[in-house]
Amino acid sequence: MNYLSILVLSLAACFGLQSLALHLVGGRTTKSESNFFSSIARIQTGAAEPVAEVFLAGSSLTGRFPSRSAEFPNVANLGCDGESAVVVMRAIDKGTLPLPPVLVIEGNMLYRDQGAGESLVARVMDSPWFGLGRKVPNLGATARPSAFAYSILLERKVGRADEGEKLPLPVSSVAEIPPPDMEPLPAEVADVVAELAAIAERLRARGCRMLIVQLPTGAEVKSSYTRIPYELSRVSGIPLLDLTKDLPPGAVRYTDRIHMAPASAAAALRSILNALETP
Repeated sequence: MNYLSILVLSLAACFGLQSLALHLVGGRTTKSESNFFSSIARIQTGAAEPVAEVFLAGSSLTGRFPSRSAEFPNVANLGCDGESAVVVMRAIDKGTLPLPPVLVIEGNMLYRDQGAGESLVARVMDSPWFGLGRKVPNLGATARPSAFAYSILLERKVGRADEGEKLPLPVSSVAEIPPPDMEPLPAEVADVVAELAAIAERLRARGCRMLIVQLPTGAEVKSSYTRIPYELSRVSGIPLLDLTKDLPPGAVRYTDRIHMAPASAAAALRSILNALETP
């Protein structure tokens, strides 16, 4: 047997083992060695064909949500660690990512994009490798050996989304549009709202339904930042679901100062889907 044959057989064996590993983890890993590869992996697998009914766009807060699992087969998680929903919204707007029937926009971290240019994640989404990873998961970021290792370690540390009772958060899951008498936002964040409102208008014209969601976190941010999703809802007419409103103390478990534990994230997702079903 020559060296070429050995090489081909070795590559085929590695590809087969990789495919088996992906099958065992439901087609995607949940964490890699960096925010960049974790984000690319989620977006590649989330935007893969067939297009999911619901896209989740946001930061690492959204990244903790389950998706395309047995309980949530029509939900794709496109959360970007260290970024915000703006990255995915811009990509859908210019056609880099497919248009979903429903887009859920995490409101918490929208302030991160005030005055920000194009991120590394956004630039990579225009590359041939990104498109190939969407079509062939084995060649994408989700199938990196380090991603399997980090996903296993994360699951051991924070648990699984299917642990505990399968209930929504104990809050009202009715989405509303804020009243028009809100105080104006500071100038430094008003540009973010204006850009996203324009994107939302174009996506709505193409048939996309949207929902802004304010997620519970273990940390507080400046009040002007927390008002951004409310102002975006008021200006654009997109309903807003505030899952922090009337949330009982201790109802959400966190893994650190910010991120929900997987079981709590799954409960939040159930509340979101319930709100989407409300006429």
